[in-house]
Amino acid sequence: MKKGFSIIMAFVTVMTMLFSGVTFADDTNENAENKTKESNFTNLIVFARFLDEDEFIDNSYNGESVRKITDNTYNSAYFNVSDYYEITSRGSLKINSVYLFNKGGSVQLSHPRGYYAEYSEENPEGYRDNGERAERMYELKTDWSESINRAISAGNVITNYDGTKKYNFSELDKNNDGVIDAITIIYKNTTQSISVGWSSPLWNYKDYADYVKINAEGKTITSKNYVQVTNSYNYLYKDNRENVILPMAVATHEMGHILGFKDLYNSSNSSPVYYMSAMAKHMSPVPQFISVKEREAKGWLTSDNVKTIYQNGQYTLKEASTRGDSQIVGYKLNLKGTNKTLYLEYRNFGTGGNKYDCQSKELYKTDGTKLKGLTIGSGLVCYLVDKDTKFPNNMGCVAGKWNYETLGGTYATKSDAPLKLNQSLEITDDMHVEVTNITDNQLTFKIEGDFEEQQTEIKEISDREKYDGRDDGIVTPVKDQGDTNLCWAYSSIAAAESSILKSGIDSTVTKDTLSLNPMAAAYRVFKRESDPLGNTDGDWQSVNYLMQSGDPLKIAKLYSMWWAPVSGNVVTTNPYDNPSYRFENAIYIPENKSNQEEYIRSIKKAIAKYGAVTFQYNNARETLYYNPKNEHSSTISPHACTIVGWDDNIPSDKFVPNGATQNGGWLVKNSYKSLEYFWLSYDNTSSCSYAFSFAPKDKYDFNYYYDGSMDDFPLRKDKSVANVFKAKKSDNLKDEYIKAVNVAIGGENVTAKVEIYKNVDYPYGGQENVPVSGGYLANTTTAYFENSGYVTIELNQPVKIEKDQWFSAIVSVSNEKGDAKIMTSYKNGREMSYINNGSGWTQLKNYVGRIKVYTKLENKVENPTIEVPTTEAQTTTEVPTTSEPTTEAPTTSVTTTPKPTTEAPTTSVTTTLEPTTEAPTTSVTTTPKPTTEVTTTLEPTAEAPTTSVTTTPKPTTEVTTTSEPTTEKQTETTVTVEPTAEILTTENTTSETTVENQTTDETTSEKESTTTFGQVVTKENEPTTNGKTTTRVDGVNKKSLKQTKILKVKKLKNRKVRITFKKISKAKIYRIQYSTNRKFKKNVRTKRTRKNTYLLRKLRVRKKYYVRVRAIVGKDKGKWSRVKSFKVR
Repeated sequence: MKKGFSIIMAFVTVMTMLFSGVTFADDTNENAENKTKESNFTNLIVFARFLDEDEFIDNSYNGESVRKITDNTYNSAYFNVSDYYEITSRGSLKINSVYLFNKGGSVQLSHPRGYYAEYSEENPEGYRDNGERAERMYELKTDWSESINRAISAGNVITNYDGTKKYNFSELDKNNDGVIDAITIIYKNTTQSISVGWSSPLWNYKDYADYVKINAEGKTITSKNYVQVTNSYNYLYKDNRENVILPMAVATHEMGHILGFKDLYNSSNSSPVYYMSAMAKHMSPVPQFISVKEREAKGWLTSDNVKTIYQNGQYTLKEASTRGDSQIVGYKLNLKGTNKTLYLEYRNFGTGGNKYDCQSKELYKTDGTKLKGLTIGSGLVCYLVDKDTKFPNNMGCVAGKWNYETLGGTYATKSDAPLKLNQSLEITDDMHVEVTNITDNQLTFKIEGDFEEQQTEIKEISDREKYDGRDDGIVTPVKDQGDTNLCWAYSSIAAAESSILKSGIDSTVTKDTLSLNPMAAAYRVFKRESDPLGNTDGDWQSVNYLMQSGDPLKIAKLYSMWWAPVSGNVVTTNPYDNPSYRFENAIYIPENKSNQEEYIRSIKKAIAKYGAVTFQYNNARETLYYNPKNEHSSTISPHACTIVGWDDNIPSDKFVPNGATQNGGWLVKNSYKSLEYFWLSYDNTSSCSYAFSFAPKDKYDFNYYYDGSMDDFPLRKDKSVANVFKAKKSDNLKDEYIKAVNVAIGGENVTAKVEIYKNVDYPYGGQENVPVSGGYLANTTTAYFENSGYVTIELNQPVKIEKDQWFSAIVSVSNEKGDAKIMTSYKNGREMSYINNGSGWTQLKNYVGRIKVYTKLENKVENPTIEVPTTEAQTTTEVPTTSEPTTEAPTTSVTTTPKPTTEAPTTSVTTTLEPTTEAPTTSVTTTPKPTTEVTTTLEPTAEAPTTSVTTTPKPTTEVTTTSEPTTEKQTETTVTVEPTAEILTTENTTSETTVENQTTDETTSEKESTTTFGQVVTKENEPTTNGKTTTRVDGVNKKSLKQTKILKVKKLKNRKVRITFKKISKAKIYRIQYSTNRKFKKNVRTKRTRKNTYLLRKLRVRKKYYVRVRAIVGKDKGKWSRVKSFKVR
């Protein structure tokens, strides 16, 4: 080992001396052109041939040259690498591949091919040990680097594929970082009898090399990221425009590594992702899409496209490739008690999806036969990724410990993992999802589980005995209100500042630089104008604001109208012309005098979540420890301030006057410099406490509302309230989308349902039921709110509205108490609000509902998704078409060795599995290749660099396979092989055994794990896609599952109750439901356990609950137990 290391270091030293300081002049030919194809990333393609090989780039295959076939594959065919990444990046990445030829041909290397392959009798010049292998891997990259340098030094320039256009060398560095964006080295395959394994220098992989240096317009640019691939021209295809292309899956996969994506299979070639990402197992000439998680990691999807789930409900997704800044294509949530994040996305592998996922592609064999696609079910894909992972990476993982894992499915290829209509998936014992509706471009699912501890940071902070927001850097310096009466504005602005810092929505500000203007907020409360859309004419007022009294509620209303907040010192700044942030929520924390412990807990939770709470109390003096509850002064008056922390352990006798009834108090930020902070006893409650949240100013563009008045009409108990608006802002360049609805609600634990109707009739046409008349329902979104206030409900999918089109926003609220309400406001001018008590819509005279619609302008999208009214949307299930192998039987293959994680494997197998991605850097010990021949009729995805192997079709019946030795316990099991319609790689028997046993390994790991992920359940009596009723699991049917019985309900401290129930034979899981509704029609929580006891937590005090239990085995469910009731102490 030491000797080999010395040889390598000596070689590195020589090569470094050779290449250091070498630069080449940029082409200054007057004919040099900038390319016509718009791009922001350049891939330099260089064809290379070994010393003992002839020129090949003008060889003709199916009537086209190698160089033209290559350019079709990378640049111009209907399916090509550039197009793939432009679509997956939603237009943000535009790759152009250019070429460097040496005198019109390939560059020639200094050694024959066999020099870089393993030694054998047929290849005596190959490397003999790991030291030589590592040395020659390094030598190969310097070999082609030197060839490129020589070619440029000789005056060759970069061109298009046929040399008819020349480009400046500066095109190679599109982001001007001094590094060539990407280099692709292409070799032609050979018929030589040489061994090429995953650790071989000749394998397809991505690596780094900084030996190419080019002088580009006076600046030196250097190579860095490169890939090398060996292409076979025996298996070619044609697109619908007769372009001949290579199988592009390998090129796409390797380019993915250049961009930062990682392998989603491991060194044993097992993958828990398979068809669900091109970075896993593509298995066909054209790869599938990249997952939402991977695209999010690149910044191609934002928080507007991938939303976080915080509560039970129904959510709607667009198909994964849907364009548009506001289109939601993914959801995610952290699973309680695990280190996993759950992602959900809708993949349509049928004709309604994107052209890469679609398995009915316009792709043909060179004889004109249309290629049939893979058999992959469409639906909801659920997968787990380790928390805090940016780019998922399964290399180095083993079954049961994957970094990225697709849940569900019975096949190793995950072809049946997507959930179809009415299928559900047990994510954990405490959470499951179910698909409730599917159209070509949209899918709706519901999720139920325990979200109470999802926001662990909020819980961790609110559970502390002491907290000071200043320690977290989220409290801005105190502003002095002076002689004004504007404490209410100062406190509300201080709370807004802390909220913005807490949320991190603006990375450009800190506690020392963020300064919102409280005077400007107070000014706009009393000196407003009509809003920019002209919907509040007559609602504005103008009075002297400096000495006016107010309260935080006025600021909450102002925020919702977008008249505040603003930055800077100019009081009269128009926030519509120069917004700082967009308002989203003003959460009211109700005064709870009867349960002060619960009130204190609510304030703490609000501070932990939003950063601060604005709070009003009666004030008569300035003192460090204050309890105004004991004041009897005639000078007492209301004062608003901001709570930014607490301390539970302040002795009660410290507070003045006359102490306090309990220890502890609030850390209060004041609006006087004379006493900037003080402690306020917990004895004090407030009927006007609010916390705020905001969004970046570019999240929304316009605010449709009529409630421009500060005056409130008494809260209504009407079932539904609607506002009807006229769309005003789309044009020839921009489309307008409804993104969210803000509504002022009253009550606790309120469920709010938003319905958007489009194309409704002109409101004053004399028709009945104005908010819905003539229109159609375009969106329904439901949200739950623990507290009342001004709350924003983001639509589960944006709704496009056309200019001058009338639309309505309907909000319906409900809660268990029956006291949920929608606020209304006095209205000057023509009313456009309507109420519905269950007997039809009537106009709300002289008042309007406090309902606002937030919209966003976006660039018009080419070939936009067709919007289907939800009232007419048909639910469909994906019916897989019969598939066949995508390619002809291969006549060449190669003897290879599996790719190592850190070291290369010790045995070799005959296979043509896809390439590695990173060049191995460690030494390996290899053994002679096996002599067993295998037969198959399926084509390799990674083009085989070398020798011939006879292959046979994969069996279509059940086969018994034995796992190869791994780090896990060896098992022998029966594995069901998928239908022959599945397109698989050319693998020998050993390789297939490894892939199939991947399923066995995963199953074993799940049984040994404490948390089980991904049990698929289909609703009883629902037909599957082949028309047959879902089969039973473990031979158990519903009739054989006995009804369990709740044996005991034990009330415990801290709002906990433990239930115990009877065990049922054969039952694997018990589902527990509890609710405050006797019939379980609302406010239902569902839990799952494998034991016959369960602890219910965080129940509400003095609430009556109902609970029931049922046994489950796979898809079969027993009857619910008799309902038991209990009341929490």
